Amino acid sequence: MPEFKSNKKAFDSQVKIYKGLRQILLRKPLSEVTVSDIKAECNISRSTFYRNYKNILDILDVTFDYYYHRYLNNRVNASNQLKYFFEYWVNHRDLVYIMTNQCGYVLKNIIIKYADIYASNIFFIDIKYALFTTVLSRWSERKKETPEEMYEIFSKILDNKCIDYLLK
Repeated sequence: MPEFKSNKKAFDSQVKIYKGLRQILLRKPLSEVTVSDIKAECNISRSTFYRNYKNILDILDVTFDYYYHRYLNNRVNASNQLKYFFEYWVNHRDLVYIMTNQCGYVLKNIIIKYADIYASNIFFIDIKYALFTTVLSRWSERKKETPEEMYEIFSKILDNKCIDYLLK
C-alpha cells in the first residue's frame, strides 16, 4: 500500500501534488484529470509525479488513508468521540467531499482496511461508509454548521451506544 513518504522533500512533493489535484477537482471531474493537468497545476515534472504516485487515484488513496489513520490514532485521547469526529473532519472537508463525490470506492476500501474485527460485518462497513458519504459529504458541501453544532444535532438523533459503535 503506497503511503506518504517519511523523507521531508518527498512528503512536501506529495502534499503539493494533492493540493494541486484538489484545485483541479474544483474545475473538472476526476475522470477527466490527467497527469499533465497535475504537472501544469503544480509546476512539477512527470518523473516527480511518478516517483511519488502510481496514478491519479493513488493520490487520493494515499491522502485519505493518511488522514483516516491519524483520525483513528488520535481519537483514543478524546473524551467525547462524537465531538472529536466532527472537530477532526472539519479540517479536511475538501478531501471528504472529493472522496465521497468522486471516488467513494477508495473511501470504502480504507474504511474496510481499518475496520479490524468488524470488517466481516458488512452492515457495519455500510453504516460507516454511509456516515462519510452522506453526513460528512453534505456537511462539507454546506460549510455552515460548526463541529459543535454537528455534535449537538447528532447527540439528539443518536444514543451513546450507537455513537460508540459507529465511531469504533
